[in-house]
Parts: sequence; structure tokens; C-alpha cells
Amino acid sequence: MNCLCYTNTLLLIPILYFFIFGQKRLTEYILASLLIVIVITSQIFWRKPERETTIHKLDAIVAKIVIGSFIVYTLIYKLSSSIMRVSYWLLLAGIATSFYYSNYYSTREWCSNAHIRFHAWLHILCFIATLYAF
Repeated sequence: MNCLCYTNTLLLIPILYFFIFGQKRLTEYILASLLIVIVITSQIFWRKPERETTIHKLDAIVAKIVIGSFIVYTLIYKLSSSIMRVSYWLLLAGIATSFYYSNYYSTREWCSNAHIRFHAWLHILCFIATLYAF
């Protein structure tokens, strides 16, 4: 099994955190639901990561929607202090960098070690970033 199946499951932690400690706003229920959807689509895709398949395209679209939704929500509603804003912007820079290099290496050799490594970092940094929303 691909290590990305494991790094993707980190997104279950913010879901649990939300249900235990979250503020239970409708928006946050929607975000938690989006995390469930991305965990499922990503698990399906990374168990057999074939390029340009329907599940690959669906996973990419869902991931962009989920990441964008979390970023917008967090930037608007959750960054109450300067340290939170700075640390979140640093995380976003790490996410953008990981995305760039994951894409760069995937176009050179699909599922190469570099591609998988940078994509794993993308999963890890997105996991940390989602915690800011709840």
C-alpha cells in the first residue's frame, strides 16, 4: 500500500477533534463532511494510483475544493492573533511549495520517490492546516 494512504488518514484527526471540541457551526459541519469525502476519494485513488483516470481527476477536483474551502474559512474566521496568522501563512507557503514539487516530479515520473515524498508532505501540512479551522 502506498504511504499516501497513511498520510491521508491524518485528516481523520481533525474530524474527531471537531466532533469532540468543535463549535458545531453549520459551516464547520460542512468542512468536516468535506474532509470525510476527501479521505474516501484519496484512499480509493492512492490504493491504485493510475494517472488520468476518472478517480484521479475526481480526487484532484475534490482536493482543490476542500483545500480552498478550508483556506477561505480559516482566513476569514479563525486567525485571531498575530502568531496564528503568521504560522498559518507559513503553513500555506509550505503547502504551496509541496504542491508545486509534487506536481513537478509527477510530470517527470509518475509515483517517483520525489513525487510521493512531496505529496506526503502536502498531506501532512494540510492536516496541520485543517486543525486551525476547528
